Amino acid sequence: MVRNSERVTKIMVLLGRFLCKTLVKRILCAVLLAFEVDGEKIRSELGISYKSFKKYEAILDGEEYERLLHMGEHKRASEIDDYKEIIFKELDSGTYRTLREIAVMIEKKTGLKRSRNRIQIFLKKHGYQPLRVGFFPFEGGWGKAEEILSGNSRTTHVTSKIGYD
Repeated sequence: MVRNSERVTKIMVLLGRFLCKTLVKRILCAVLLAFEVDGEKIRSELGISYKSFKKYEAILDGEEYERLLHMGEHKRASEIDDYKEIIFKELDSGTYRTLREIAVMIEKKTGLKRSRNRIQIFLKKHGYQPLRVGFFPFEGGWGKAEEILSGNSRTTHVTSKIGYD
């Protein structure tokens, strides 16, 4: 029994140079199933679960046996995805303007503390685009800024008080 374990380990190390550990286990499981080795022995030697063993056996016996070599994408689900309906409902109300305000809102509503960078990535992933807001370049007087802000009623009110009409 010890010798068999050593052999299995050596084979896994050899194949591990070319394939990932999961693929090595899948291939060895399929080969041992083809030679009708006991399922319990396969699971204990390869260190795979009963569920995985049954899945590999079903794939091998089915029409699409090449699926044994395909690795699916396994992305860890984010906790914030569970609360996205609540978050988007609050964002669509229009009361939050900055990432800092959104971060505080998310922490209050969900209890999840996330950085502003993480929140920005989350929002972009779900189709929200940031508004580009910036400052006007320094121009040395209200005269030049007045040309840019001509449609803003507050600006004309402020400039009329200063006397730049």
